[in-house]
Amino acid sequence: MKKVFKNIKIASLGLLLLGTNMAYAGNPERQGQAGVAQLTINGWGRSSGFGWASGGRVTGAEAMFMNVGGLDRMENKTELVFARTEWLMGSGIGINNLGFGIKMGEDGSAGTLGVQVMQFGIDPIEITTEENPYGGIGTYRVNMTNIGVSYSKSFSNSISAGVTARLVSEGIPDASTSGFALDAGVQYTTTLLPTANKLKRNDFKFGISMKNIGPDLSYSGDGLSYKALIQNGTYEKTIQVKTDVVKLPALLNIAASYDFRLDSDPNQYDNKLTVGFGFTNHSFSANQTTLSVEYDYKKMLSIRGGYCYQDGILSEDTRTSAFTGPFAGISYDWHVNDENLVSLDYSYRATNPFNGVHSFGIRIGLGKAE
Repeated sequence: MKKVFKNIKIASLGLLLLGTNMAYAGNPERQGQAGVAQLTINGWGRSSGFGWASGGRVTGAEAMFMNVGGLDRMENKTELVFARTEWLMGSGIGINNLGFGIKMGEDGSAGTLGVQVMQFGIDPIEITTEENPYGGIGTYRVNMTNIGVSYSKSFSNSISAGVTARLVSEGIPDASTSGFALDAGVQYTTTLLPTANKLKRNDFKFGISMKNIGPDLSYSGDGLSYKALIQNGTYEKTIQVKTDVVKLPALLNIAASYDFRLDSDPNQYDNKLTVGFGFTNHSFSANQTTLSVEYDYKKMLSIRGGYCYQDGILSEDTRTSAFTGPFAGISYDWHVNDENLVSLDYSYRATNPFNGVHSFGIRIGLGKAE
């Protein structure tokens, strides 16, 4: 046990030191003061069903959001993942996620390169003016897109780390902003209670990640200008409004999970129960504590769920977001053969108002990793 915790400390020390100032900065009084909040949205169908507690166990292309250190832990040489999320059902917001990961080198030992694209589809909004407060003069669309390039590498059988550089863009036709954000993550896995026949391995997983670190953004465009009549004059002049900078929604996530073997037969490991814990420090909102559980049958069918708690969430009068805490998900993994895999994922997150958040995903894995 001493060796386990020593390795955990070594693996996470760098990120903890970098995140110290950010952790102390987080407080709910700054709620709403950050921009590009879409960077905190998990649009994937599998990991969203386990919540922020999946930071230590998430693998493959989905790890590029939760903890990029898990990207190199994918079981296939190549992985392609697509997900569709109906965000706050009834709001007219849909999120498309596309992720791709490929192991480099003949034996995959050179690490894993990944690309993720997140694009929001938002229903058209009525254009209103002082002369036309009820619209009727056309519509406009909000555009939000994030493109990330990731690299992850395993330094041993226990420790892996990675980094993501992400291009952020959002705006309306006459006002927009763009910039860059960095994510970094470390994962550590080990066997706490090995069995004699070694069926139960890598049952403890730990992860720490920092997300959305980067320079402030600023908006620009014709929508931030107006015509004004010059005092004591007879002519108009276009005036550009100066806007304050927009900070990125930086956060620090610490997560751990442990696998329990449920089979009574010592020669079988078909039934597994995983319990997970996560703590997320948000720089511009209340901190979150996540408890999750997952039942897995023969690495084929997985059912998961949990609860995400933050201060004030239990009362409608004090709740600061639409989310009420509960979430759940289910996955089916079809092993086409020994090397290829197709997975179907679904998750649900409860909200009030709106009719929850629904995520659907499909994952294709090609070739067995060494």
